[in-house]
Amino acid sequence: MIFKFLLMLGLIPLIGSFLARKFFSDRVLKSEEGDTKVTYSGKEMVERILKLGKATDVEIQVKKRPFLPLGPEYLVISPQQAESKDVRDVAGVALIAGMVLMARQQDRVVAWRTWAVKFGYAMPGFTIITMIFAMVVGRVPPSMAVAIMSAGLGLSTLLLWSTLAIEKASAKVICDYLDESALVPRISEAELMEKFVKAHSWKRIVPGAVGFL
Repeated sequence: MIFKFLLMLGLIPLIGSFLARKFFSDRVLKSEEGDTKVTYSGKEMVERILKLGKATDVEIQVKKRPFLPLGPEYLVISPQQAESKDVRDVAGVALIAGMVLMARQQDRVVAWRTWAVKFGYAMPGFTIITMIFAMVVGRVPPSMAVAIMSAGLGLSTLLLWSTLAIEKASAKVICDYLDESALVPRISEAELMEKFVKAHSWKRIVPGAVGFL
């Protein structure tokens, strides 16, 4: 009974997350349209957003970092994101800039989201390693180990769902900028950016430990 409960606790939200990501995010981000070039590079777009948000004192760090490395005073984007003009990449860093603007007003709320994303990478991985070791030494039967690993993924997934609204709100901030200001020079480009920003806001709904699937 416990085995079935733990297994379903993990599988139901995880499957739901994969379906939601597939429909709301992947079908947009993985489309050929994502290769469309826009006017500004990722770093230039971040600078323009921060200027509009009166947050020019935010430090933009260009280096490879996992998770969501951001706070009220800084954000981190990869060299590839900084230089790219593909709408897929530019929209992704635009959303991160929107989260920084939110963090300047609601730091604890945004920090909860970044923690949930990190948890989605760390918790399932730690659980899997622990359960494999437990099976090897014979402390936990394989069926129960699988159930516990599933439950770990389920917990991570539920945390991501519970904080999803933070990224959705950040996406709305950027979409409002695109609608109401000269963030990009053309209406068609603004509409395309909005589409991809919204898609990115659903991207981190699957725990990072299995996000590659």
